[in-house]
Amino acid sequence: MLLVEEHGRVRVLRLNRPEKRNALNGALVEAIIAGLRAADETDSIAAVVIAGAGAGFSAGADLGERAGLDDAARQARSALNAALMAAPAQTGKPVVAAVQGAVVGAGASLALSCDMVVAAEGARFLYPEAKHGIYPSLVAPMLLRALGPKDCFELLTTGRPLPAEEARALRLVNRVVPEAALLETACALAETAATYGPEKMRRIKAMLNAEGAPR
Repeated sequence: MLLVEEHGRVRVLRLNRPEKRNALNGALVEAIIAGLRAADETDSIAAVVIAGAGAGFSAGADLGERAGLDDAARQARSALNAALMAAPAQTGKPVVAAVQGAVVGAGASLALSCDMVVAAEGARFLYPEAKHGIYPSLVAPMLLRALGPKDCFELLTTGRPLPAEEARALRLVNRVVPEAALLETACALAETAATYGPEKMRRIKAMLNAEGAPR
């Protein structure tokens, strides 16, 4: 469900549910959070890359799992999702998302929660919550942190695909590269960013993620 790979001093956490397009179910969300904590506590690891197996980074929330939850379970799951989105910022090491193919809904929010994003040419960010009748409580805050309200409103209400190059122009993405160079670029960028120790890195992240910080 989550593959852990070592690339020198960079640990890669790879979402591995390709048969479900790496949809985020509860077990995968818990595994990502645990993977980030373990990397944070491992001295030999300087940085983390979150990647996806198969043709796309993530199809977002696992709607099949969601349909089977009662109200209490949905609330618990919402809290778990919120913990996932906070986890990269709480990690005292750089966390870079390496995305390809479809980057959807909560999967897109996971990517944007990382410190940097490297996208493959042809990657597309999608926010289909409105089409499914889902209130975008998880994705809207993360998207609004990166975009102005008008761009955010358009993406959330129309669900139109946002190509990687446009995402780069909107400053959602740091690099757009050929897919063959995706992981290598993300790992190199992550390790280069690992200048400060964990405590200073946490302070930098807290400053950059503070409410009201300039976009």
